[in-house]
Amino acid sequence: MDQRPDLASIVWLGDRESLDPAVVGPKAAHLGALAAAHAVPAGFCVSAHAFRAHRQGGRPSAALRAAVAEAYERLVRGDDQGGYVAVRSSAVDEDGAEASFAGQHDTALNVRGADAVVAAVEATWASLRSEAALAYRRDHDLSDEDLALAVLVQRMVWADAAGVAFSVDPIGGADDTIVVTAAWGLGESVVAGTVTADTWRLAKDDLRVLEASVADKERMVIPSEDGTREVNVPRFLRERAALDDAQLRTVAELTRELERERGWPVDIEFAWRDDRLALLQCRPVTRAGTHA
Repeated sequence: MDQRPDLASIVWLGDRESLDPAVVGPKAAHLGALAAAHAVPAGFCVSAHAFRAHRQGGRPSAALRAAVAEAYERLVRGDDQGGYVAVRSSAVDEDGAEASFAGQHDTALNVRGADAVVAAVEATWASLRSEAALAYRRDHDLSDEDLALAVLVQRMVWADAAGVAFSVDPIGGADDTIVVTAAWGLGESVVAGTVTADTWRLAKDDLRVLEASVADKERMVIPSEDGTREVNVPRFLRERAALDDAQLRTVAELTRELERERGWPVDIEFAWRDDRLALLQCRPVTRAGTHA
């Protein structure tokens, strides 16, 4: 069996091919388009073409496993955080205006080592046909024929605080309002709604705060050796806002800027680490008006 790396199946964020949603899925394509101008963590995609080519056998081929391993080693070279990465789905019909698939496909955080990354890619492939994902498709009148899924592998951001932001009110629909939600630790808990988060509403024109709600944040999600774990928030942080005024304004400015750049209302995921803002995701706000 040919075990030479299948390098054609690997697409790096920022490369021309990473702009094509048919190759890397909309989630990765959105980030690929923003990688040059914004603080998007470095990463690569295992393309949708690779999924189609290798799913008949049920597992990645030896050549593809070698390609993923080689790309992973290149990605984490010089990394000062131990070579940890995040592995996320980017299905070809994911993160559109009609449906986001948030939480429906597997995500693996704080993954380290080539073998573990290959296993996470395989698990993400399998989640395309999970009961939850297929039910979501049925609920949104989406076909389950000829499915294809790219997998996005990025350097892990060990967030001090993280969250989501919308360039329009996702509940009320007001297009003159930015809504920011954040909590301590990794942002997956905010996306999934498993922890209580702080929420701000800001005027889009001058970014003045219209309303602020600082929660009693009892739990937070942090990286661990085998992925992530939920722990108690230190008492001195529980009733302290997860974002200070400068961080909040920076997130709001980015959200407004991305709406102008992309030409549609955006739903972003962000993380703060050591006073540096990382853009983890940028998708259209779904017409259903919710993040998930």
